[in-house]
Order: sequence, then structure tokens, then C-alpha cells
Amino acid sequence: MKIRFDQITAVIQGPYDEGVTERVIASVRKNLPGARIIFSTCDQSVPTTLRSCDELVISEDPGTFTYQSRILDQNVNRSIVNTLAGLRKVSSPYTLKIRSDILLMGNTFLKYFDRYPKTEEEYRVFFHKLLACSWFSRKPQSLLRKMPFHPSDLVFFGHTEDLLRLFNIPLMTKKEAYWSENNPPFPWRYSAEQYIWLTCLRENGFRADCDVYNDSTPQNIEQTERYFASNLIFLDYAQFNLRPLKQALIPNKIPPERLVDCYTHVEWIELYHKYVDPSIRIPRVDKTRDGVNTLFWRREKRIEQERNKKKFHKHAAASIAPFRSMGKWLEAAIASAYYGIKVALGWLCLFAKKGL
Repeated sequence: MKIRFDQITAVIQGPYDEGVTERVIASVRKNLPGARIIFSTCDQSVPTTLRSCDELVISEDPGTFTYQSRILDQNVNRSIVNTLAGLRKVSSPYTLKIRSDILLMGNTFLKYFDRYPKTEEEYRVFFHKLLACSWFSRKPQSLLRKMPFHPSDLVFFGHTEDLLRLFNIPLMTKKEAYWSENNPPFPWRYSAEQYIWLTCLRENGFRADCDVYNDSTPQNIEQTERYFASNLIFLDYAQFNLRPLKQALIPNKIPPERLVDCYTHVEWIELYHKYVDPSIRIPRVDKTRDGVNTLFWRREKRIEQERNKKKFHKHAAASIAPFRSMGKWLEAAIASAYYGIKVALGWLCLFAKKGL
């Protein structure tokens, strides 16, 4: 079934940034002509005269959780409040939830919405799968960062009732936010993405045994994969027609170790094939994974090069040290001989004068 643009509402959520927010709204207006646009924020500084959106929703700021050991605050409650307040203003059957620092560059993402319709009923949370971003959707079995139940929350598209089911959840408590400041690298119980996903599952009566952010047991790995395969479709930036404006979201601008544990679209298809539809064809080539691996390989090579450079300087200095000592010995020997000769000549002069 083809989705008409006038059946879609875009909920743009996040802080207001003069010039940037207007660009995001304009990008949605251009690529979803006829769609209603809501800008939902907790930012009290947003001008109430903002005309580029169809409706402005300003909510009371729930605040953030801050940490001495981390640069970034935990903003999960702002994300929940912003998104939910915007969703409650939606009357259309479909909603695009997008951050206020990401441009929408097209509308071809809609073709993926009905492409993978099958589900495991035991793990089916929503009426219809949601489109979600593959970047920052974490693999639970990653060797670098084990974080089960971690879909990206940058953008979602789907039935409005399903997005309401996802975000109509209690806010994170102070106890969960400061779960263990002595458990690096994260002091909270769950990341923002994990908290939203796990709380949605539990609030809707589904099993999710994850006790803390890195509780990557074999059972939690399997549960994560099954829920992802039956409820989400992961698309990369190009497939989702997205262009992030924040450097921390651009793959080429961030350390590749933050990307190696992210799903790709092909890897999501592998999950769908494994758990839901064995007849689906898995693409042989995964260009996104190849690109990430190349970035990671180059980063590792640069690190190895710097390490080897330091070792070279260290060992070169050590190898020259004996020659430096030999040079000092030779200098001392020559000086000793020189002054010895001068002493001998001095004595000879003295004896010669005495003989006269």
C-alpha cells in the first residue's frame, strides 16, 4: 500500500538551534510535501513566533542527569518528554520522529516500510514494524561494547499508535541514572536507547531480562535479536534519506570503534532470515560493513604506526648511547694525552733551564 504524504506527520524533537532547526523543518517540508510538521521541545528559548512548522509544542523541562566522570549528560527524559508531547498532537496514521539536528534528504525510505512484513508473534510488540536507523543500533554480542537491547533512537517511522506505544513510558529515575558511578565506562543502569526500548517492552508485558547495560548473556543476545527482527527494520543514512548535522553522528568524523558494533541493513536482514523468514535472500555484499571495517583498519594502522614510531625513537636512542659513551671516553683520552705531553714538556723545560 502506497503511503501518501498527507497521511504523515513529522515530529521534530530536540533543542532549538537558530538557523539549524529551520533547515531541518524546511528539509522535511521539501521531501514530504503535504505532511504536517510539529516541532516539540523542552527548550524554553525557542521563539514562540516560529512559523516554519505547523505546530510548536513546548514542554516543561524534566532536566538532565550530569556526571563528574563524563562529558555528556544523560538526556533520556528530555527525549521521552519531547517525543511523547509531539506524538500526542498527531492525528495522522503515520509519523516520522526525527531529531532536530538531522536533515531529511528524500522520501524513498518509505519503500522499505512494507518490504519485510513477517514476524514472530511471540516477539511482536507493534502493529507494524518501525523503520529505525542502523547507525548506533548496537550488536549485543560485540567484542568491543556489549550492549543488548540497544536500537538507535535517532529516527523512527511507523504507525502513530506504535510510536506512542514506544514512547509512552515512565521517565528514568534518579536511582537508575546513578546506578553505579564506580562501574565504568557508564554510571547509569541503561543508556538512553536501552532504557526506552526495555521500558517499552516491560510496560507492554514482554519479557526482557537485561539487568544492567552490559548484561550480554546468551539469552539476552537472542532476545535482542528476535525483538529486532520482528519489530524494527534497520536502514543506514542513505536508505533513510538522512543527513546528520552534528559531527558526533557522522561516521567519517567519529572514532571507528564507535561504529564497529553497529548493525548494518544487511546484518539486520540476516537476523530476519535467521528468526523470521528463511526464504529471504541475504545480499552477498555489505558495503556499509566493508566501509566500517576499512575505517577501523586504518585507525588501527595509524595507532600501530604511532606505537612503532615511539619504539623506533626509544631503541634508536638506546643503540646510540654506547657510541656517545665511547666518544666521551675518546675525548677524555685525547685530553689526558694532550695534558700529559704538556706536563712532560714542562718538566723538560725546567730541567733544561736548570742545566744552563
